[in-house]
Amino acid sequence: MKKNIIFYSVLTVILVITGGSNCNGPDDNEINYESGTFPEETYNLDGLNSTYDDYNAALPIIGGDLPIMFSSSRTSQGADFDIHTGIIHFVFSQVDGEFMISSEMLSSPFYDFMEESVNSSNNEFGPYRLFNSHNGFEYFFYASENDLGDLDLNFLSYSPPISGNPPTFIGNDEKVKVLNSSGDDAYITFKRDLSAAYLTSNRSGDFDIYELAISSPDDFDTWLLQDPQTLTVTDSINSDFDDKCPFIMNDIMIFTSDRPGGMGGFDLYYSVFRDNKWNSPINLGPSVNSEYNEYRPVIGAVGNFTNNFIIFSSDRPDGLGGYDLYCSGFTLPEE
Repeated sequence: MKKNIIFYSVLTVILVITGGSNCNGPDDNEINYESGTFPEETYNLDGLNSTYDDYNAALPIIGGDLPIMFSSSRTSQGADFDIHTGIIHFVFSQVDGEFMISSEMLSSPFYDFMEESVNSSNNEFGPYRLFNSHNGFEYFFYASENDLGDLDLNFLSYSPPISGNPPTFIGNDEKVKVLNSSGDDAYITFKRDLSAAYLTSNRSGDFDIYELAISSPDDFDTWLLQDPQTLTVTDSINSDFDDKCPFIMNDIMIFTSDRPGGMGGFDLYYSVFRDNKWNSPINLGPSVNSEYNEYRPVIGAVGNFTNNFIIFSSDRPDGLGGYDLYCSGFTLPEE
């Protein structure tokens, strides 16, 4: 029987941005909006969601098509979690400012191979993609249960597809030995200069966010596979309660916590890295949080949009069932 550990995240999203147009006269097609804006309204990604738990997505850092990979228990009808792939489409009309969003599941040789490589009879959570500009390789990270029922961080590495050529996988599925412990370790994320890694772990009891400096981004694989190191608790982020699912974009960390003072259950918080430290976390407020649980936030950006978007998981009652994936406009705080 698998352990029912609830983690949450969001991975890859295809964004299709088009100007609104029709076959009417020129005045009807006049461009009134030079840039798009993601509305702060929260959208249920119903083309990806099911009546089971859907969460744990992560966004790639490289450009191009951005499919979303996420965890779901739909295949086993709620028994265990695997990685699945879908696509989100955003459309903004430059004529009338209308915003539309849609989503659907995706099957392609590359993503089918990724799913087959990582999914097992155990739970898989927290997908995350990283492009390492120091060595030119892309990495797919995720957490999977080991034989003892604890979560370990794993990774695949491959050369990203160029000019339509398929990616070349460099190595087999490997453990992130440097970060794993005898507890549950999941939700890896990195500073933008690849100087440090962050993750969620309960190695000391409650779930906290830990960090470890990266010795050499140029020799990234060697660093990932070295013997386990002693990690540092990110004190300015953590509380006496459960703090999980960090995600970093630029100098902003966004994460989930059930600390007191929130709107109910787990809420989403952010912290800014300034003066060589993470500042005190700030609740994202009612535009995203609810009296229910919000998990694994991921921030994304699209060219010609005035703000960012955030994808997260929630068990609020307006979904299709269990935990659903949601999307909302989000303005990054000043760094």
